[in-house]
Amino acid sequence: MNSVLFYKLMSGFYDLLDVIYFRKYETSPRKVVNESIKPGDKILELCTGTGTNAVNIAKWDKSVVVKGVDISKHMLIIAKSKARKESLSNTKFFQMDATNMKFKDKCFDKILLSLVLHETEEEFAGKMITEAIRVLKDDGEIIITEWERSRELLKKIIFLPIEVLEPKPYRTFVIKDLYTYFARFGLEVIEEIHCDYSKVLRLRKNGK
Repeated sequence: MNSVLFYKLMSGFYDLLDVIYFRKYETSPRKVVNESIKPGDKILELCTGTGTNAVNIAKWDKSVVVKGVDISKHMLIIAKSKARKESLSNTKFFQMDATNMKFKDKCFDKILLSLVLHETEEEFAGKMITEAIRVLKDDGEIIITEWERSRELLKKIIFLPIEVLEPKPYRTFVIKDLYTYFARFGLEVIEEIHCDYSKVLRLRKNGK
């Protein structure tokens, strides 16, 4: 199955992740990400998918500007529909390659990657991180949300579909030492927060 067809089929079901895994807002990564945002921030979400994060943040703080990029026009149709439904004027979506974006250098305060890196081959992920660093302000942050395995039996059972259905790169990414991984790109982890089935890492450029 080619990638265009895959994302066309998946776009209608993508938001089920929130219903199943992130339904408790107080212990979800959505809350952590929202609370990492400062008034007036210019925010970019890479591989925004159906725009759940972008729309939530734009609603959370109307003073911020949120831009989402994704290669799939089918995902972006849903994202734009969500923004229109909420009458949001502070979020925009673009069909764009996350490894070769049209934005200027150092123009965003926050860059978000939510459940993205584990789905991509390491070479592509590296290019995406490098491009994120290019458009990030020197004092900005990259905020990563990624899956995290639980030790609780019930949560292990609920998480099983993720373990089975995620693409091949997931199996190696989920066991990586992410502090070492991001250090290769000149990034340091300044905070790690554990949430339901996931964790959120806040990153800065080394020495900033």
